[in-house]
Amino acid sequence: MTTKKAGLKRARQKPLRISQVMVVRPPRRSPVDIAKWRSAMLSADRGRRAALYDLYDDLLIDGVLANAVDRRIMKIANSELLFQKDGKPVDAMVDFIDDPHFEKLLREVMLTKFYGKTVLELDFKDGFKVVNIKRHHLQTKRREILKEIYDDTGVPYYDNAFLLDVGENDDLGLFLKTAPYVIYKRNGMGDFAQFCELYGIDTLVGYYDPEDDKGREEIEKAMKERGSAGSVTMSNTSKIETVGTKSPGTVDIHDRFLKHCDEQILITVLGQTMTTKDGSSLSQSKTHADTEDDINQADKRFTLRILNNALLPRLEKRGYPVSGGRFQFAEKRQDLDKEAELEIAKEVQAITGGVDENYWFEHFGIPKAKQQKKKAEPTEKPQGKQALEARKDARTDEPEKKDLSNRLKRFFGVAPR
Repeated sequence: MTTKKAGLKRARQKPLRISQVMVVRPPRRSPVDIAKWRSAMLSADRGRRAALYDLYDDLLIDGVLANAVDRRIMKIANSELLFQKDGKPVDAMVDFIDDPHFEKLLREVMLTKFYGKTVLELDFKDGFKVVNIKRHHLQTKRREILKEIYDDTGVPYYDNAFLLDVGENDDLGLFLKTAPYVIYKRNGMGDFAQFCELYGIDTLVGYYDPEDDKGREEIEKAMKERGSAGSVTMSNTSKIETVGTKSPGTVDIHDRFLKHCDEQILITVLGQTMTTKDGSSLSQSKTHADTEDDINQADKRFTLRILNNALLPRLEKRGYPVSGGRFQFAEKRQDLDKEAELEIAKEVQAITGGVDENYWFEHFGIPKAKQQKKKAEPTEKPQGKQALEARKDARTDEPEKKDLSNRLKRFFGVAPR
């Protein structure tokens, strides 16, 4: 290995602190249309993503898109993440996983799905810290970080122990697919707002007698004081007509167009719409929820690949107790429906006799009958007629206990096996 190459390799193993020398400019916000989206996409294809990411950040103002993105990220951030070695948790890594900087790392890794590329700077000087390299400064064709977005050369972001390179260099993210619908929705919303302003309030027409000198002034004054709604002042001998504004489908077209854009945004990000909007049936909602769960599982696998294949080697070099261990998400407990829980409780009761009576009432939400006062037990064993009545009462109580189980079964139905 030549001296020059050896020196370059050693330099790459030192903290670059590139985030501290970049010239970060405020985002550019301007009216957007499909032509601007296509132009930014073509620039990103050549490696320069600043214009496209300015567009993405501007479109994230849309509430439906922002909420759908947060929903996918929270599925990862709120899942229980463990670090285990030989099937046992490593206590020394619990605080590391619970650190806000590690949560920030998870969020930025998930945002790679939407932006297409993420480069994180890792700082081990005082604990563990994560700095997101502003994506606008990435030149993905040459795999470099630019000090200024218009620079021709920059610092390589690959093969460095202090830089975490996430995502493919030619991937422009899911935002590329959602952008057209958000643009159409934003501009369509402007058209809808203008329509409501022009035709949402009935136009008031005031007629005056042309022979009355003060009639016109009085009506014009009244119309002016009325407010911003449309108004016309004219002689009662004149006539005015409005053509084409009474179509009953005009409002419906605007409404359906905006809803269609929202649905396409949700389908692109979540794979479905019925977990965020009203579904037509319970079965369809469950099917859509299963689709979202499949996407969540794919996100978990993506996150674990980054943590175990890219982050772990860097942590091990810095002395963290991670050798031989792996990150993994705790398995989700499958929730049982009430019918299944009832069958399990009945089987436990039959085998052990140990199910508390209050469990049936409290867990299944059944009102409990008022308890009658128990008769005082005699100090002596009943004889003759009294013993016969006691045995009769015992036989009467036994069907009542059996009837409780039957009533619960009728209330909840038969559980599927």
